[in-house]
Amino acid sequence: MNQDALDQTHAKLGTFRQLRHLELLLALVGIILGQAILNDTSNVNRTIFNLLFFTVVISAMRSLSQSRWIQIFAFATGLVALSASMLAEFQPSRGLLVGVYTCYLAIFLSLLIALSRSVFQSGRIDTNRILGAVCIYFLLGLIWALVYSLIEVCFPNSFNIPDYVALGVRQQMVCDMIYFSNVTLTTLGYGDILPLSNLARTLANLEAMAGQLYVAIVIARMVGVQVTQRPAEQK
Repeated sequence: MNQDALDQTHAKLGTFRQLRHLELLLALVGIILGQAILNDTSNVNRTIFNLLFFTVVISAMRSLSQSRWIQIFAFATGLVALSASMLAEFQPSRGLLVGVYTCYLAIFLSLLIALSRSVFQSGRIDTNRILGAVCIYFLLGLIWALVYSLIEVCFPNSFNIPDYVALGVRQQMVCDMIYFSNVTLTTLGYGDILPLSNLARTLANLEAMAGQLYVAIVIARMVGVQVTQRPAEQK
């Protein structure tokens, strides 16, 4: 009985290791939940939110354990971004904000490329690849949110953000942009945050189209292929 229990434990651990994108997906969901819970002017909450971003970096490294150079790049760039974001709490400046957003944007873009190679490679469609595809969807929302943040920092008043104090509350803007990006990606469009400049409007339009096409074509097709694989494997 002890050996059987041990074998079952090893089997469960093996299944969890096969779902290596699950940890990354949970970290990405944690950022979305964090922007709702920590969306205020508290220094402690902003520090926790910075650590949430760095948690995604660590999860990305574990998820893409086969890519050694991406691991090193993600960890080094994440440390730079975390250090710069902490410094920005004491000495806020546009240069530091641009550096933080650019670092995280580079990390998420490299992660997006690596995930795409893993998810869209030839071969059998399994649960782990579908989880990776869902991670890509969440990453698209974060990438656009960082781009929106860069636009607002470099070109102030590109967005109509309620109760936003320029350079005074950095994470408040990031949280608002994550919210706006996800609302745009899913085409909900509540209208409480509005793009005002031509560049912001164009990017918002592109995000809305990309979000709909990705779900309708990529994820739906992958799930459909996985379903059709099961009867063939049972024969």
